Order: sequence, then structure tokens, then C-alpha cells
Amino acid sequence: MKCPNCQTENPPNAKFCFNCGAALSQRCPNCQSELPRGARFCPNCGQPVAASTAVDEQRLSQLKAATPDDLAAKMRAAHLAGERKVVTCLFLDVVGSTALAEHMDPEDWTLIMNRAFELISPIIENRYEGTIARLLGDALLAFFGAPLAHEDDPVRAVRASLDMLATVRAYAVEVRQKYGIEFQVRIGLNSGPVVVGDVGSDLKFEYTAMGDAVNVAARMQAAARPMTLLISENTYRFAAPFFDCQDLGEIDVKGKSEPVRVYEVLGVRATPGRLRGLAGLESPMVGRDHELTTLLQLSAAVRAGLGRAAVVVGDPGLGKSRLIAEWRAASLGVAAASHGSSARPELWAEGRCLSYGHTLAYHLLIDVLRSLLGTPATASSVETKAALQLLVDSVAGPTAMDIYPYLGHLLSIPLEGEAEERVKMLEPQARQSQYLAALRQLLLALAARQPLILVLDDIHWADPSSTDLLIKLLPLISEAAVLLCLVTRPDRDSHGWRLVAAVRDRLGAGLADLTLSPLSDDDSRRLVSNLLEIEALPEGIRSLILKKAEGNPFFVEEVIRMLIDRGAIYRQGSAWAAGKEIDTIEIPDNLQGLLLARIDRLPEDVKRTLRVASVIAVIGRQFSV
Repeated sequence: MKCPNCQTENPPNAKFCFNCGAALSQRCPNCQSELPRGARFCPNCGQPVAASTAVDEQRLSQLKAATPDDLAAKMRAAHLAGERKVVTCLFLDVVGSTALAEHMDPEDWTLIMNRAFELISPIIENRYEGTIARLLGDALLAFFGAPLAHEDDPVRAVRASLDMLATVRAYAVEVRQKYGIEFQVRIGLNSGPVVVGDVGSDLKFEYTAMGDAVNVAARMQAAARPMTLLISENTYRFAAPFFDCQDLGEIDVKGKSEPVRVYEVLGVRATPGRLRGLAGLESPMVGRDHELTTLLQLSAAVRAGLGRAAVVVGDPGLGKSRLIAEWRAASLGVAAASHGSSARPELWAEGRCLSYGHTLAYHLLIDVLRSLLGTPATASSVETKAALQLLVDSVAGPTAMDIYPYLGHLLSIPLEGEAEERVKMLEPQARQSQYLAALRQLLLALAARQPLILVLDDIHWADPSSTDLLIKLLPLISEAAVLLCLVTRPDRDSHGWRLVAAVRDRLGAGLADLTLSPLSDDDSRRLVSNLLEIEALPEGIRSLILKKAEGNPFFVEEVIRMLIDRGAIYRQGSAWAAGKEIDTIEIPDNLQGLLLARIDRLPEDVKRTLRVASVIAVIGRQFSV
């Protein structure tokens, strides 16, 4: 070991230099834990302990300079000053970098690392709106949830990690061919609280680890196999419905009294699991009878050959998706009951927008097409190509080549022969016109065979390209038996809201405009009783649930989930019973991201008012400014 004071080489186990007496051990400046030799981050609290080199600073500055202007503006507007946030921490490290660098020219190694970070940084920042916090040599630390919060930050972090691994696999082939080395990384994720400091003009910000959020992420990375992603149980709870994961058991983490359960993420699930609701607890839909009746009347109209549209607007958690599911089940039940009559059963197709989809061109239309084809997003190009060819041939016959090449190009499937020739020379604007013509022809042909119901969910996240094209397709509703249902939050500044406005302008009496309100107290009580079936639920617990949920069904379910976890409600045989009393209920984890994301969208003066009010314990829920 080399002495940092006099540069004398000392025995490996020496604690003090035998030449000058200087201490050879390094301690964390935050928690004073003794550090392993060469540590860049403290394994106890996650604090950076290695000084950033000039190369690190230059590399980070280059990455920040490439940050999109709109994202940079959001980050600077956050004005964090020691604010506590629940985030998902991402640790990425290059496997065996020290040994690799020792056998290479330093300039070549720097070029390899610079190119690697250039490839993966847009995935973090541009695609999923995470933030790169630190670069130290061959390691990267990023946050999802600070300074910008999204309701699905853990899911974004997992998707970003999988995308980065795919990108590095492709890059590793190039590195192997040019330099003859194996370039690999490993990634670890953990969700938990941190305190984040101000974002400067160069988009750099300081943080202090709260508890062990960063430490556990570092341990996940260290325990991962090369080219794999490990996540903690904290992250797994959010990610489980969306990704196939393998339970690897528990590992010991320094500074924690209990082992941490870890999971290796294998890939995206072909069909997402249950996103909301309590496993094993069910309730009939409550408080939405009028809305369901209206939608069923629209189904009857489209079965009679009339075009119709519906707009379902509601805040997060009010039951928009549940209403659509109940409508579809009831409508298909009516169609099955009338089997043998002259009424034709309708064809349902659904497209769902992604929270990070505003940068993904045509992602909503692609999802609708996949629904019509019956192929999930994880289907191979061969499967998708076969399904598209079969559908187009069945409805278009001799005019199939007016549809197949353009929708095939939209779905990014390989084209051959005449199909390839039709699209390869088109300018982008001409290609968009052909997308429009092909979609119009396909939808008209499908609606001629049977009534067509198109449900577009979460259109507050719709991408501009899909929105523009869908607006141009609206005349279909007056020409064919097509029912278009738009499901959205009341986000009037979003791209998707332009589609809502266009539907309202064009359709008039042919439109059912449904706005979901919070449940009444009676309906909320009925929902709690249906879920728990506890007649003797103490009034104090019942009131706490209703007070926290404020008529939001999703909030009701999440508060009940927390009460079960804390033993206030427990399973007794085949029924539920009330356990210990509980005086206060914190905001459940699943709701924190949702609420923080809404707060982040508020004007700065309103956010400041909320921050001040939040630390005055006696102010209550209502107060004068």
C-alpha cells in the first residue's frame, strides 16, 4: 500500500506508514466508517469518498451539455434545497475495469469509457427523465425521482437499466472487435429516501444519503453478475407487475441488522400483472352506475351501426380503468346473450400510453395496432409480421399492398420486395400520409365486418405524432360503426388533450362526456365494507381510512394495504378482523410518487406554500395563505 503522504510502499496490512507514520486507512467523511482500499463510495452510507478527476468532471459536463432543453429547464426549476425525496437509486459499474485499464493505452480506455457514457446517458435522461448525479471513473450513480418526481420512477429505473444493458451488449461487440477486450457492466437498484441539494446552472447537484438508500443500491450492483440487473425488495414491490424477476434470496448488507432480499430482473413481462387493487380482496364497482349505463348505451348504438365517442376524465385513482373493464365485460356479456340475433358482436382494441412516451413517436398507435393483431410488445418481429399479413389479407384482399407496407414500417418489422420498395424512398411527411391512409383503410374494413370499439387509455401521456394522426382519423366516427373512447386525466396542457378538444368540437351530440368525481362518504364506506367484510371495524380505523382516501378508491385500497401490513387489520381464518388501534396513517409508498409528481408540476409559489405548511404541525389541512 502506498502512503498518501510520502509515497512510500508499505506492507498490505499496514495501518501506518513505517517511513513517516501517516495513517494509511481511509475513513468516510460522512459516517467515519473505515473504507476498503480504492473505494469510490462508502459501503456504509453511500457517500462519495473518491475525488472526481478532471476526466470525470469533463465527461459529466459533456453529458449535461447534451441534456434536452425542456428537461434541463424542469431540473433547474425544481429548486431543491435539502429536500427529502423518495427516489430509486441506480448504480452502474464496469466489470473488472482496473484490470482492463492496466493492459490498455490510457487514451484508448478513456475513449471506450467516454463512448459508453455517451450511449447510456441519453437512456437515463432523455428517455426516462432520470438524473445522473455522479461519475467516478468507471462508475455512475443516477436518481429517478429527484429532482424530478414521477409516479412510476422505480419502473422507469428498471426499464432504463434493461435498455442500458441491451445498449452495452451491442457496444461490447464493437469494443471486442476493435480492442480485443470484454466490456461488461452490472447494475443495482434500490428505492428509498435521500436528501437532495440544489441544482446548479450546470445541472450538477449534491446529495446526502438518508438511511441506507444509496448504500443498498451499491450492494445490489456489487452482488450482480456481469451484464445483469439486481434490485432490492423495496424496488421489487413497484416493479413486480411489469417485469419477470427471479428471487435470489437474501444477502447481508453492512449497516443493516437484517438481510436484504434481492431479485434479478430477467425482462419485461409479456402481459403486465395486476397494477392496482389488493390481491385476494374484491369489491363490486361502487358509485359508477350512471357512467356504466351511459357506456353500455353507446355499445348498443355502435352495434346498430352508428358511430359514437366517449371521453372519460378523472384524477388518478378514481377508477377510470375499473370502469372501462366493467364496461367491456358487461358489453361482451350482452353480445354473448344476443348470440344468434341480427346484432353483431363488437371488436375491442385498446391502446395505452406510457408515462415516458411523449418522446416515442407513434407509440400509442403502435399499441393500438398490436391490440388489433393480438401480439404483445414482447412478440418477435417474425410473429408480428405474420399476424399483420394475416389480418391485412383477410380484410383487404387485393388491396393489401396499400396497407401492409406502411403499417409494417410503423411496427418496425423487416419488409421485403414490393413492400420494401414502397416505403424506402418516402420522405417523412409522405410516409406519415401513407400511415394515415393505411390506418383509415384498415379501420374501415374492420368496422364493415363488425362494430369496432377503440379505447385509448392515459392519453394525457400521448405522443404528439399519434395525437396528430388520430385527430385526422376522427371523421371515421361519422362514416362507420366505430366507437372511440378516450380515457384521460384532466391535464389540459398535455399533447393528448388536443385530441379531447378535437372530439368535443367535431362530434357534439354523438359524444358522451363523463367526468368521474370522488366517491361519496356512503359509497366509500360501502367500498371498505366490501373489501374487508368486517362488521365490527372500529369507527376510529374506518374514519382514518375515509379521511386519508377522500373518496379515491385507489387511495382506499392502498391505505387498507398499509393497515394490513401494520397489523391493524388481520386475517382470522377465512375472514378479516380488527387488530390493534392505530392513531395515524402515513402516506403509503405507492402513493408517494403519485403525489410528489403532482406537486412537482405546481407553480413555484404554490410549492413553497406547501413546504412551509407541511412543517407547521398545528396548521391543519385548511389554512389561509
